[in-house]
Amino acid sequence: RWDYQVIDVPDFNGRGETTPEPYFYQNLAEAEYIVATYMYMRLVGYPASKITILTTYNGQKALIQDVVNARCASHPLFGAPRRVETGAKSQGATNSYKL
Repeated sequence: RWDYQVIDVPDFNGRGETTPEPYFYQNLAEAEYIVATYMYMRLVGYPASKITILTTYNGQKALIQDVVNARCASHPLFGAPRRVETGAKSQGATNSYKL
């Protein structure tokens, strides 16, 4: 029925959004959650080439990329998603599944 779903990810160990540098917003709980969702999709058969992870902030993009590199990139079952991008950079780009 719905083409999208919104999920509230609670703070991790009492820590939510951080700003290590001005205008560089990050949230580790959200990054871990979205990468775990990607990993689940890979385990049930979705091809990495059809999955894009989107975020609104450059800081979060960098954090998600770090989590992907640590948990997925070199693992033969997962690999990296096709793209990790900010919403603005993905305008006009198509892919089957956007997280």
